[in-house]
Amino acid sequence: MNDMIYCAIGDIHGELERLKDLHRQVLGYVRDVFPKRPVQFVHLGDLIDRGPDSCGVVDYLMEFEAGRSLQPVTLRGNHEQMMIEAHDAFDAGSSAWLQWVGNGGEETLASYDGKPLRVLERHLAWLRSLPTLHEADAAGLVFVHAGIDPDRFPACGEKVHMWTRRREFLDPRCWTAPALERRRVVHGHTPTRDSFPETDEGGRRLNIDTGAVYGGRMTAVLLRAGEPDLFFHA
Repeated sequence: MNDMIYCAIGDIHGELERLKDLHRQVLGYVRDVFPKRPVQFVHLGDLIDRGPDSCGVVDYLMEFEAGRSLQPVTLRGNHEQMMIEAHDAFDAGSSAWLQWVGNGGEETLASYDGKPLRVLERHLAWLRSLPTLHEADAAGLVFVHAGIDPDRFPACGEKVHMWTRRREFLDPRCWTAPALERRRVVHGHTPTRDSFPETDEGGRRLNIDTGAVYGGRMTAVLLRAGEPDLFFHA
């Protein structure tokens, strides 16, 4: 029997205090209600940009990852990718730099102001190392930032994982890849309109980007085999 509890957390976008609040809520609940069950955290990407403390979020997640016996999974989202590509361009006038700065990178740069260059370099190295997809085979779960190609999964590619908003992905009735049978995909990237998680009628797709940086909420979900989803918000 799979007694693992998975905790997925949607787009963070530099909202450090809300992320810490979610961690406190979830860890307290699991300690009190499921003290003997392991919990695997999965952060779904878009850690940075737009919010007030992207540097603090990355620093905190690196420490959080190192401090837990069951190592959390943190995925690379499109905003991390834009930051990496902007810095690789070495040119403040490049299209990669302008795209990143125009999509919240300016706030991220401000969060590194006054910090040693080695902090930024260490963070960039960690962001480069992050996967874009995590599969929990025993639980039938797929975690990804934006989504997958429902025709080609698992041969989708990182760009799809980080960027897709393809209509056929958002409607699981269109999923044709055999590898998606009995699989559930948990993702972010596309903010929900009402600040509540979004799922299709069959529950095969769950979107937990509830627009924290747009006046909405940050959402975590506990996923337990054979049990209803349990949501936390900050």
